[in-house]
Amino acid sequence: MQYKVTLTPEDPGLTVAVSADSAQKFSAKVTELDLTDATATPDGNFIDKALEKLAQPLVDTAMKKIQAAIQQAAVGKSYSMTLDHPLGYTVQIEGQKVTLTASGLTLGTHEGHLLATGGIEVAP
Repeated sequence: MQYKVTLTPEDPGLTVAVSADSAQKFSAKVTELDLTDATATPDGNFIDKALEKLAQPLVDTAMKKIQAAIQQAAVGKSYSMTLDHPLGYTVQIEGQKVTLTASGLTLGTHEGHLLATGGIEVAP
């Protein structure tokens, strides 16, 4: 039997809260998954469609359980990422290396984009 799975919305949205633990380590937590419905409709040939119609109540129940399992598996999940080195760079000034490193980072948004604000530490 063959079914076509349809999600509502077609492209579910995922909301993630991101924080900077340091200039080298970041954390993210999934706070919301915008998946309001998942349905399966028969998509086979004529004979398959007749059999699929008989199985539809079972398929509908399974889809609700799958949707709930996806929500439960995603929402509340936390991830952390550590960079190889802190955010920043090294520049040459009059023959001397000077390292500029981000500090006290706060993450936010600006016009729909991720925004990082904070200070800069300067070290020789």
